[in-house]
Amino acid sequence: MSLLDTIAPSRGSGRNRFGPVFFAKTAFFVSVVVAGIFGVTSFVLFDGDRELPVIPATRIESEILNTVKEFLISSDVESLDDRSVIVNCWREFEDIEFNVEYLEQGSWRVDAFYNLVRYYWRVDDLTLELTQGKSNRTTNPTIRC
Repeated sequence: MSLLDTIAPSRGSGRNRFGPVFFAKTAFFVSVVVAGIFGVTSFVLFDGDRELPVIPATRIESEILNTVKEFLISSDVESLDDRSVIVNCWREFEDIEFNVEYLEQGSWRVDAFYNLVRYYWRVDDLTLELTQGKSNRTTNPTIRC
């Protein structure tokens, strides 16, 4: 008995074995074989770890904190309690502890917790360019520092 007879046996005289069921079964088995070959080759080809080059820091934590402090001093936002009142960001974050971490790819992450929300800023190591973290997903009210 051949493989073709196993997949699509003859239906009798005058009936064609190459009907829609034959093509559906063939497409299924071919796709399973192709998926298996893809899985094996991708595992073999891409199994090695990728090493990213570590960029050494050229600044120290106090320089990064000064950059964030200057940004906060120059930023005025609406208050949490009363949106009609404008407050200075530095006055809100003045007594809060900042965590500074170098991310080994040329940038620093500075974060602080204020009113149960974590605020963070990224500072580029070479240019001291500051960007704000915009992904505060919380139900608590936040300020835009």
